[in-house]
Amino acid sequence: MPDSLSRAQRQTLDALATTLLPSGVAAAPGAADVDLTERLLRQLDGYDRGTRGLIRLMISGFDMMGVASKQMRPFHRMSQAQRDAFLQSLESGGLSIRRDLTVGLKALISLAYFSTPEVEKTIKYDGLPLVPVSHEKESHKLPVTHFPDVQDGARDDADVVIVGTGAGGAVAAYELASAGLSVIMVEEGGPFSREDFTGRPVLERLDRAYRDHGLTFTTGNVTISLPMGKAVGGTTVVNSGTCFRAPEWILAKWGREYGVRGTDAEAMDPYFAQAEEILGVTPVPDEVLGTNGETLRRGAQTLGWSSGPIPRNIRGCHGSGECAFGCPRDAKQSMQLSYLPMAIKAGARIYAHSRVRRVRHDGIRATGVEVAILDPHSGREQGTLEIRARTVVVAAGAVFTPILLQQSGLGGISRQLGRNLRIHPGAGAMAMFDEELRAWRGTMQSYHVDERLESDGIILEATMPPPGISYSAGALPFFGEQLVQHVVDYPRMASVGMMVSDHHSGRVFRRPDGRPLMFYNMGKDETRRMAEAVKMAGELYFAAGAKEFYPILHGYPVMRSVEEVRRIDSSRVKPGDLKLSAYHPMGTARMGDDPRRAVVDSDGRSFACEDLYVCDTSLFPSSTAVNPQLTLMATAHRIGRRLAEKLTG
Repeated sequence: MPDSLSRAQRQTLDALATTLLPSGVAAAPGAADVDLTERLLRQLDGYDRGTRGLIRLMISGFDMMGVASKQMRPFHRMSQAQRDAFLQSLESGGLSIRRDLTVGLKALISLAYFSTPEVEKTIKYDGLPLVPVSHEKESHKLPVTHFPDVQDGARDDADVVIVGTGAGGAVAAYELASAGLSVIMVEEGGPFSREDFTGRPVLERLDRAYRDHGLTFTTGNVTISLPMGKAVGGTTVVNSGTCFRAPEWILAKWGREYGVRGTDAEAMDPYFAQAEEILGVTPVPDEVLGTNGETLRRGAQTLGWSSGPIPRNIRGCHGSGECAFGCPRDAKQSMQLSYLPMAIKAGARIYAHSRVRRVRHDGIRATGVEVAILDPHSGREQGTLEIRARTVVVAAGAVFTPILLQQSGLGGISRQLGRNLRIHPGAGAMAMFDEELRAWRGTMQSYHVDERLESDGIILEATMPPPGISYSAGALPFFGEQLVQHVVDYPRMASVGMMVSDHHSGRVFRRPDGRPLMFYNMGKDETRRMAEAVKMAGELYFAAGAKEFYPILHGYPVMRSVEEVRRIDSSRVKPGDLKLSAYHPMGTARMGDDPRRAVVDSDGRSFACEDLYVCDTSLFPSSTAVNPQLTLMATAHRIGRRLAEKLTG
């Protein structure tokens, strides 16, 4: 394979890495000490062409920013003193797009840096679970069909074909197959089992189980990371396993404002209960809460704020802290361990490494799907599979469902397909304590604070991913000696994520190459409430005994007292001042009973075509205000059962 980067790009990456992480200034190794640039180049060589192109563009863009600076030269041609001055100018001011670009490259460098054995030794990261494992569960990989066992020109038939195997598609498949219907599921990603999740999660699993190596994002008035899984089981394979029910006031709003029938709290209760029983949903037990959760709990109890352990889909959790990169103990009951095996036992079948190109229809009824057969190793198309079915259920997620329906000519008269994108935007904050926490040990997402959930749509969740993935990876406003010192101090840090329910919405567009473009502007109200959430995090951490608080908010680098936190003026914070990410896209094929305002009806049935259904978070007419996966599963039970009754009645 040719070099991923040009000579100038290599020099820029090396200059940035060694400026961020110099050698000989603290007890932690510098970038040069661990051959970081060479590690990064090997990492990039494994990326697909599109991702390598994006990273090359980022590096070149960063390099040329120096030409427009006081240094008036590309970054890789600056002296060390000039590089330091340039990075300092970016931290203290400048355009948000320049800071976003810098943070993105810092995150890429941090991912590789924290994955080195030398740094893991420095911070005492051993990857061991909080509770020792006395015995292992028996591991199974789901039976699936993929190339070369399926060849160009193949055909198949079923009562129902389902596009996607995530939280919506898997549950619907279980309901339909259990009713005696023949069901075929089609999944672009591949199958995973526990053995696939034994490597270091920071790099290997991120590359294998995430779409575009985790580098998907929205564009708009601020760039927002929007990572999505690509696997049999969908994003449930690589999410944190959080299982909140949508609040009653959200469900009531759907009926009152959007005309959705049958989704009030009383009607949804049996579906929620069924999903919770199948998944083993339970609050995180104390033995795997970990110091990260314990720290947030201490702060909440000191302040008297509403809070509690997060309900999760777990059985036998040992607190490995790697939930978002595939559970190495099969404790998190993601779809490939729960609903998909039950659906297969009832007769459902899965085509993996298979991308649905379009929904086939005759202008009146959906008749099946056209599928591109992908090589499991290269991802290249190897031919076409045709699946004919009485009914098509699209459960490809809130980003890809509208793209698929658009390219199939199934938009409907409402013109709402692809619109109304909510992403439940999030930000992070960290704090340092006197004592060593090693906060990555324990459940990754463990404890929540919902004191202002109903009033302001704010929820805080103690979240500490493995080192390198956390908010310090690129976001902390330090470089050089300060950054290396924070690496040494990393075991004393705690981390929390904040999310706000968004009323503002974005849109998913289909690009000429068929890939999605997610456009989303962070609204003024969402920005203000996110800044309020940051202030809440600071108050919680100082109440828990923190010595320093890092709001990861431009203009507010380090805070050492709760009084400083309270001086944050949330009304003056701009979207570009925040370092944002999101994990919960919703709303792009919203349900309702008015075809002029909605894409599907309250049962997920398309207004554009008969025998076509949608069953993923694109259905939700507003943000769920909490992590949406359990609400989707309950909704999928409801849609799947009603569709089964229709097809078998």
